[in-house]
Amino acid sequence: MQEGDSRRGPGAAAPARATGTREKILAQSLALFNARGLGRVTTAEIAAASGIREGNLQYHFPRKSGLVEALFAAFEVEAEAVAGRMPADPAAPEALLDYQRGWFDLIWRYRCIYRDGIAMVEIASALRPRVHALRVRTQALARGVFEAAVRAGRLRIEPDALGRLIDNAWIVSSHWMSHRLQGNTELTQADLDWGFAQVRDLFAPYLVVDGTR
Repeated sequence: MQEGDSRRGPGAAAPARATGTREKILAQSLALFNARGLGRVTTAEIAAASGIREGNLQYHFPRKSGLVEALFAAFEVEAEAVAGRMPADPAAPEALLDYQRGWFDLIWRYRCIYRDGIAMVEIASALRPRVHALRVRTQALARGVFEAAVRAGRLRIEPDALGRLIDNAWIVSSHWMSHRLQGNTELTQADLDWGFAQVRDLFAPYLVVDGTR
């Protein structure tokens, strides 16, 4: 019988408990993966951090690949929401910075996905096409936000150049962690601020302030 099966009858509380356990496993997995790396954390360690037996974890996620896929699915939902979050006033001076900061906050919450991308698709090879598809969708959503800023007079840039700018921002957003980790063992808030500054400064030449760049 599958989790959530209506044939459970009077014992209807079980699916809610199961859902709660599953979410706890995902939360603990994300914390451990962020701290130590996708390839360095075992399911036994995840079970211990979640306060359950490893067999219980395997009930929800028989393989580590399924756990990684579930985390990526959660990231997909949040990434599309953040990428498509149109500022209330695209002409406001802080609108684009707030939008970009929201993306970097998301990157930080799911930093294992960016930092350990190669390990992620090695563990869960089914994610490879989904990673590419998510990039295409989020870039299209981001372009809509930046085109709104152009129409509002906050950005001054030609359409082709905007496409290149978005590509460059994606490259920096995706790979700044690897650059900062050279010679280091972990990332800090200071590293996050550094990465954000790199992307912010890509847009600086095109920002319009008081009618001028």
